[in-house]
Amino acid sequence: MTGLLHVLPRDGVGGAEIAARQAAQAAPGQVTVAVLAGPVLGPATPNRFSLNGLGPFDPVAAIRAGLLALDRPVAVFSLWKSALAMLATALLAPRTRRVLFLHSDRRTHLADRAASWLQAWLAHEVWADCRRSLEGLGPLTPAGKPTRVISFMARRLEAPARSTPRPRFIFWGRLTPLKRIDRAIALFAQLAKERPDASFLIIGPDDRSEASLRAQVQALGLNGQVAFAGAKSLDEIAVLAAGYDFFVQLSEQEGAAMSLIEAMQLGLVPIVTPVGEMATYVKPLETGVVYQSQDQAAADIGAILDDAPLFNRIGAAAVDHWRGQRLYHEDLLAGAEALARQEG
Repeated sequence: MTGLLHVLPRDGVGGAEIAARQAAQAAPGQVTVAVLAGPVLGPATPNRFSLNGLGPFDPVAAIRAGLLALDRPVAVFSLWKSALAMLATALLAPRTRRVLFLHSDRRTHLADRAASWLQAWLAHEVWADCRRSLEGLGPLTPAGKPTRVISFMARRLEAPARSTPRPRFIFWGRLTPLKRIDRAIALFAQLAKERPDASFLIIGPDDRSEASLRAQVQALGLNGQVAFAGAKSLDEIAVLAAGYDFFVQLSEQEGAAMSLIEAMQLGLVPIVTPVGEMATYVKPLETGVVYQSQDQAAADIGAILDDAPLFNRIGAAAVDHWRGQRLYHEDLLAGAEALARQEG
């Protein structure tokens, strides 16, 4: 196999974009990332660049993607907005093996469902960041279509030493309604009533939520305990996370949940809703806290804060869950090589 083309609608800070960026960096001679519209984050490189479309469905950008695929055995298309580019590739580079890559366990609207159906029909295989994302495609998957789950661990991270639990909570990711950071703030407010030394650091770029979240924090009288840090690199996040003990992600919807994978590797005790693949990673009071209700979650967190051995066992188990896992770019290339061998 001479190289893999990975097509994304846009660049950004979502899991799909972060994983693709790190794959391009880790395997520059094997992975090329093409963004259909908008600029790439950071400097463009020979293997990571924009196709300069006016939008993800720009036909000129779609044709450029198809032409790029001509000399590559495998082309991977992430997210439903890459559907036109996959269609162009099927027409212009029919010998290239096509992959639909899923990053969520739900199709959120009719356009998503229609585009995903088209991509699933055009694809030689359907890949996903986790089993739940594959299952979420449901009846849109053609009968007998080969599928594969790709590891969504983009980097290996080292956990700092921790011993005594503190009521210090952290979140990183997009500040978007689907992440339900408002629910995390409400949970924190309940905990802070009994623990005035509690703090909560929220990291990430605004995506239609920051103003309302800041208003919620002010209304709850938590301005001195909840801080917004804006967007940070993973290296910056890892340094900051060393000063915290719990990671909170109470999302409404998830796929593989890259931030959670990072947090568990860093030894943070995760507090999550049982959506997407998070319910697979986090087992109640074994590898974290599973949020079923605010009172139940607050009680479980309180039990961990009052029991240092339990805190240490959960943190160690969270780290162990990811030990030895294959990295995203390694799994991506292994899948592509297996698919390329089927050509002809």
